This record gives sequence, structure tokens and C-alpha cells, in this order.
Amino acid sequence: MMKEYLKATITEQINRGLYLKKLIPHPLKYPELETLAERCSKIIDENVAYLKYLLQELENRSEDDLRDIYRGFRICTRQIELVESYGIPALYYVTPEIGYLNKLIFKIHQEINLPLTPPSVACISTNYYYLHSFTNVIFVPLGESNFLLHIPDVFHEIGHEVFHNKENELRLRKINESCREAIHTITKHYTKLLVRKTRETGPPGIPKIIKYFHSQWKDCWMEEFFCDLFACYTLGPAYAWSHLHLATKKTEDAYSLSQKHPSDDSRMKMLVIGLRKLGFENEAASLISKWDKLPFIANIEPIVEYQYAYPIDLMEKVSSLFLEGLRESGFSVVSPEKLENLNQNSIIKLLNEAWKVFWKDPVIFREWEEKAIEKLKSLMLP
Repeated sequence: MMKEYLKATITEQINRGLYLKKLIPHPLKYPELETLAERCSKIIDENVAYLKYLLQELENRSEDDLRDIYRGFRICTRQIELVESYGIPALYYVTPEIGYLNKLIFKIHQEINLPLTPPSVACISTNYYYLHSFTNVIFVPLGESNFLLHIPDVFHEIGHEVFHNKENELRLRKINESCREAIHTITKHYTKLLVRKTRETGPPGIPKIIKYFHSQWKDCWMEEFFCDLFACYTLGPAYAWSHLHLATKKTEDAYSLSQKHPSDDSRMKMLVIGLRKLGFENEAASLISKWDKLPFIANIEPIVEYQYAYPIDLMEKVSSLFLEGLRESGFSVVSPEKLENLNQNSIIKLLNEAWKVFWKDPVIFREWEEKAIEKLKSLMLP
């Protein structure tokens, strides 16, 4: 009985995979989506082939010898499901907005010298910006194609692509080395701190908290700091302003220690450190001045243990290592002089200019933004 049911279920999944493949348009309207189409097709083909193998294998098995076939079926089902959720929609729901955003990402990848295939973009996100690494698609909200102030966040998501590929891509070897050195620096810092606090007379829970912060840095926070600094170093002040803008809209506790992401306060301080390393002193001062005046920052103090989570000296060392890794990997790192001399068609220049206009005169900003986007789309789309 179970063999027959499993056979029918595997067959159903094969048919689902074949149907999904038919949803990939041919030819593609926008060539920037070609890599995604090939990736989705390959994943579907590989899983359908393995499911067919499982069907053949099933014929030679007894009812009590199906566990590995069931496990293989589940793995294939999950991968086909991921393609259906995070790959096919970006190819099937092809709109001018998706075409524009994918061309935008392709141009950004050229401007920053990204030595990887640029991610694709789908504007169907219900959870702000995020990268799904299985399909290498950045998901953004539906309306993003008509605004500029949050577009800098795609640089952060590209940072995730770089971070995830640093161990397997030879051209990212220096970044991998800088991340390894960062882990060594983090471990050294917290080991010394733990030894010192263990010897002191103080609250008994402090060593446990220090161990927790150490693990958070290695397991979660370092990647997010890398992506923030990647965006800061390749784009400049526009990313830092974009993060302030996002925090203004969404942050409830800027000093939270109970999440995978670093606290918003620590991320802002890391961005200030990064801007200063690039020579954007005035922008860094303006950023921290505005940040300190926000209602969820002004006159609010974090808990005492917060001091152990984000020590400035550690953040300085880590930010320097990431900057060195990016430069040695051939990425285009911005500076005030370089930003000033970029040509007028540069996306990096436009995104930084948008924030300058916004702060200078918010009243006229939307009119300026609409004209800038109209011009940009005329250059991107046929």
C-alpha cells in the first residue's frame, strides 16, 4: 500500500516540476534574467531526474525498506518548492518594473566590479528587502521601482551574495581571508574579556553573557556587519542614510540583544566608523547627530550588559579587515573624490545625490525623484 502511494506521490512531484519548467518564458524579455532561468531549469531537471530514479528504485523495494527513498523524495520536493517560491515568480511575472530593476542591478554589478553573476530581482516581497541564496534572487517590495531612497539596500543584499560565495570563489579569496582574520580577532577579544571577568568579583551571569555575545558575533552579527560595510564601502553615505531611514520607520528597540541581526544602534555606529575610514567625515558627523536625536535613541540607555556586545575597538578592527579584503579583491571602493568624479549616468552617484537633495529640500524632493527615475528608466528600458 505504501509503495503505491509513494509511487503516485513521486509521479505527482515529477509532473509539478515539469509544469513549473514550462512557466519559464522562452525567449526571455530581459536578458538579465537568463542566469536565473538557467539556474531554475537546472535545479528542476536535476530533481526530476532523481525522482525518476527513485521511481525505478521503488520497484525493487519491499514495504519495510522505503525510508531512504522517502527521504530522497522529501529533499527533491523541498528544492522544487524553493524554485517555485523564490525563482519562477521572478521569471513568470515579468513586468517593466522587474525589467528595470534587473537592469539596475546589472549596472550596479558593473560599477562595483562584482566578480560574481549579479543576483536577479523580484518586486513581490512582503518583508522589505532580502536575498534568497538558493535562487540568488533579491526580493523587494512592489513599489520600489518608483523610489530611490531605499534602493541602497540592494548593495547590502549583494553583500550577502559575496559573503556566501567567499569560500568557493577564487576571486573572493582575500575577502575570505579577511573574514577568517575577523573571526580570530573576535575570538581573541572575547577570550581575553572572559578571562578578565572570570577573575573579577561581579555578577555571576556575566561570563555566560560574554560567551553568548561571542557566539552571536561568529554565527550572525559578523555577516550582517560585513553586508552593511560592503554597502557602505561600495556605495558610500547613501547606504548609511538609507539605514537611518529604515530604522526611523521600523525600529522599536534600537538596543535589542535578542535577535540575529546586530542592534540598530550598533549597525549605525559601524556605518559611522566605515564612513570615516573612507574619508566622509562630514557625512559621518551629520549621520550620528541625526541618529542621536531620534525618539527611540534620545534619552534612552541600553542595559548594562550592552557594553560587552559591541565594543568600539573591536568594531574598528573588524571594519578595517573588511575594507582591506574588498580592496584587495578588486571591488570599487568609494571616496569623496571618486564620488565627485563619477559620470552623470552612474547609479552610485545618483543614489548619493538623491539623499543630498532630500536633506537639502524635502519639499521638492519627490518632484526631483520622479524626474530622475523617469530619466533612469528611459536609459534602462527600450
